[in-house]
Amino acid sequence: MTRNPFKPTSLRLAIACAALGLSACAVTPEALTPEQQLAEANEDRRSMFESQEPVTGAISLEEAMARAVKYNLQQRLGLMQRALEDNTLSVSNLNLLPQLAASAGWKGRDNVAGSSSESVTTGQESLEPSTSSDRSSRDANLRLSWNVLDFGVSYFSAKAQANKVLAAEEARRKVVADIIQQVREAYWQAASAERLQPEVQRALGDARNALQQARQTEQQRLIAPLESLRYQKGLLEMVRQLEVVEGELAVAKSRLASLMNLPPASQYSLVQPGESSYTQPALAYNLADLEATSMVQRPEIRSESYQARNAVLETRAAMLKLLPGANLFVGANYDSNSYLVNDNWADAGLQVSWNLFNVLAYPAVKRSGEARLQVAELRRQAMRMAVLTQVNVAWREFQRSSQVFARSNELQQVQRNILRQSESAYASQAQSRLERVRTATETVLATRTRDRAFAELQVAHGAVYQAAGLDPLPERIAGRSIAELSRSIASNAVRLDQGQGAIPAGIAAAQQAPYGVASSSAAAGTPLIAQAPMQRQVLRLDMWESLGSLRGAELVPVERVNDR
Repeated sequence: MTRNPFKPTSLRLAIACAALGLSACAVTPEALTPEQQLAEANEDRRSMFESQEPVTGAISLEEAMARAVKYNLQQRLGLMQRALEDNTLSVSNLNLLPQLAASAGWKGRDNVAGSSSESVTTGQESLEPSTSSDRSSRDANLRLSWNVLDFGVSYFSAKAQANKVLAAEEARRKVVADIIQQVREAYWQAASAERLQPEVQRALGDARNALQQARQTEQQRLIAPLESLRYQKGLLEMVRQLEVVEGELAVAKSRLASLMNLPPASQYSLVQPGESSYTQPALAYNLADLEATSMVQRPEIRSESYQARNAVLETRAAMLKLLPGANLFVGANYDSNSYLVNDNWADAGLQVSWNLFNVLAYPAVKRSGEARLQVAELRRQAMRMAVLTQVNVAWREFQRSSQVFARSNELQQVQRNILRQSESAYASQAQSRLERVRTATETVLATRTRDRAFAELQVAHGAVYQAAGLDPLPERIAGRSIAELSRSIASNAVRLDQGQGAIPAGIAAAQQAPYGVASSSAAAGTPLIAQAPMQRQVLRLDMWESLGSLRGAELVPVERVNDR
């Protein structure tokens, strides 16, 4: 009779343990409770607005930009992404080191690990059962190994990660430029609305009083009903237009507060621009300068160049994986087995392995690498075309905005003169109250139109710099306070307005090698390069090898560019 090796109690215990283990592996979704959501919201709100310098006075344009650059969450996210790529690069560099692995352990069994031998010829037992290991033992080893193939792949991965770090910095530059542009637009919209608010309130009060008086006149039947209704309709139209202008202030200031990372409902004031501020901004660059600068300064183009580098590195890493792999190792070992003659020993070796079928994969890997590189180059060229289009559009938009602002400014000045004449006529009772209210409303609307045109002009002016890749921030900032950052932004703006942007030497000369239709503005303006009386010295720079349209251009020494 065969004896059952398992007892019923042991079997039931094993089943219970298995069921308990399986139930522990089951995971059920747990939704956030309202208390947890509220606590999380309060913590996020506290983290969003803590450690910020308080607003102590009227905010200028430079301070608004400084607060946006320092505290805006998108900017902080860009900095964190750059820090993440830096840390990933440090990890990639550590992967280049050999592997140093240490291990230790204990093992045991409930009986002796014995064995016997059998004769291959006779099939009979040739050695009585014996053992050569203890029932329990401890072992430890320390091994240094280095795989040549893994090192090569890790090297290319680290190089690619270094390019990602640079691309992350370019992405941060783009975020800063976008934030600065949004702040510029929101600031001028809010500042002009706040500046015009007293005049809007005064005109709105006059219109509402005139409307109330007109309704009383209608009730008293002092004038014809049709004439009274037309009078009220004109006043209501003016009240509606003034209320629209009044409502724009709160929206613009809330948007600006969000960009500066202030609570949207914050109460703050802006530096009021005077009439002298509404002047045509200077633009010290011609279209050829801006196009050439954008080819090397725009963060999007630089990012594409880094991606093209990584395309080459990916191909090299794929090629390297087709080669034989060599693994070098050396180590020290210990085993507590009492049957061993030497319980401490060192070993070293070399192991080479190669998948011979990799030879068949070489043509496909090569074609894939070439296609990847062609795609990267085409992406970069498409980005250059898009950037050139943006520069030209920004240039034309600035010219159009300049004309619109000049005409709006003239209309506003004429309307101001009309208002003064209307006030005099009303004071001498030569004009009705409706005409005076209408003239005041038209003056407010003309001023608002002029202010909007000026805001659009400022945005177009900043868009030209952004399209050319001219950073609103200097390369180095003295301090981290809002005041120091504001001064740096102001000084950098003055530098750009004076034409001291970062146009690399020789770019203007490279424009002489046409990549398309010559720019009419460059041809009609002052020559970019003064002709040297001596024989010119031709320079060739390797940096142009990745610039597509400027590849192989001859560069001459620049003696004078735009009288600078």
